[in-house]
Amino acid sequence: MHERPTSQRLGRPRDPAKIEAVLDASWRLFLARGVDAVTVDHIAAEAGVSKGTVYANYTDKHALFEEGVRREMVKIEAAQALPNMQAGGVTLEEVLVAFGIGLMDFLTSPPAIDFYATLAGELRRNPELAKLFYDAGPGKTHANLTAILSSPLASSLNINRPTEAAEILFGMWQGISNYKLAMGLEYAGLTKETHFRVAECVKRFLRAYSN
Repeated sequence: MHERPTSQRLGRPRDPAKIEAVLDASWRLFLARGVDAVTVDHIAAEAGVSKGTVYANYTDKHALFEEGVRREMVKIEAAQALPNMQAGGVTLEEVLVAFGIGLMDFLTSPPAIDFYATLAGELRRNPELAKLFYDAGPGKTHANLTAILSSPLASSLNINRPTEAAEILFGMWQGISNYKLAMGLEYAGLTKETHFRVAECVKRFLRAYSN
């Protein structure tokens, strides 16, 4: 991925409000139409700014897409913040349930569903950006879950391969719901059951790995 520096016109300071409007507008359009169908003219009109304002801050729509992906990465990281495993009296079950609910609430939110359904193809065409996104998103999730299952909290379990166990638990949480959500099927029912599903999967997982 070639680095596309944001180009700023000399003597004209950046307007944070306009930049935010451009980023928000471009992301809405990318999710609704895909990157290929969106033009800088569309973005400028949606943001309520001139095309010159867009180009004053971003070289092209692909630079805007990259910035949008980076903003999504920040949201993913916030959604899977690790619970405090040092707190007195906290149990492995509580930690796993809290982690799973935070993660699944994000993954079943409309913006996340639209992102994976609409823009996965764009990431496939940009392997370096895809790798960055994977490392900050699914890869970080796997690493965080592995860390929990490798911690002293999990010492009572018979887990010889925590990386494999983490993948199994994440798969239990998702099931086939990601396919249904991507196709717009049963959204209300699936999201309504998210917290129950996470807790039930954790119970079954702990029983399966108990000594």
